[in-house]
Amino acid sequence: MITNTRITPAAEAAAQRYGLLVEGWRSLFQMALSKADGPGRAIAEVKEQAYAMAWAYIDAEREEIRDQFAAVAYEAHQSAHDQIGSETPEALSDALTDLLSESEEYLATELIIQTERDIAFLVKSLRQTALQIQISARSQGIAPKAALIQHRIGNAAELHFFFHDRGGQKWPSRKFVRGVWRHSLLSIYNETVLLTLADHGFREAQVYHASKKADVHGMILAMHSGSEHPTYAEVRNEIFHPNADAVLGAVEEDSDVSAE
Repeated sequence: MITNTRITPAAEAAAQRYGLLVEGWRSLFQMALSKADGPGRAIAEVKEQAYAMAWAYIDAEREEIRDQFAAVAYEAHQSAHDQIGSETPEALSDALTDLLSESEEYLATELIIQTERDIAFLVKSLRQTALQIQISARSQGIAPKAALIQHRIGNAAELHFFFHDRGGQKWPSRKFVRGVWRHSLLSIYNETVLLTLADHGFREAQVYHASKKADVHGMILAMHSGSEHPTYAEVRNEIFHPNADAVLGAVEEDSDVSAE
């Protein structure tokens, strides 16, 4: 199933790439701490370098997004046509092209927002560290350099970057990137299938799970409201969550569902 052959590996690779970006930011943090005059004076420099790293990452990531989304869309397009016994057009329809463009922009925006959050956290951490060093130096009546040495010795833990969801849960940024990438790819596949089936007059689609014993395997989804079956929009978050191993396809013939 494509969730294992392409979607999950692509999401894992995306997480690794973001992990490298995070390591770069950690290096900037450590560089600031190594300054003889402390991290306070290095904040502006660190912020500038952090943004330079982020934009280089985003530029490269946009190319990855385009390539991976196109590959998944074409595979979904081919699979849907194979299932209904129709010849696959060489080009995607305007609706599918628009879907790809909008989905690419959505994922890129999510990544940009996360880099902004993480850079803000990096800068805030430096400012808090600089303040703590000042407080330590003043309270002990020692030079800032001595307080900086004390801080380095007593604070060896590395900086951790997180995403906070609406429920207040905290996820490592790398894990968030994996999730948003995987969910986006899964959505591209399913929505490409739905548009392809709809263009051929089909009113239903079927859920195919990697495990045929799963409760949702074989579930029928309607293309429109008012049906006895739920629509994709109604079950998307429940069945097709970021870690789901379920995709959509044409309804099997023995399910008694046909095209108009």
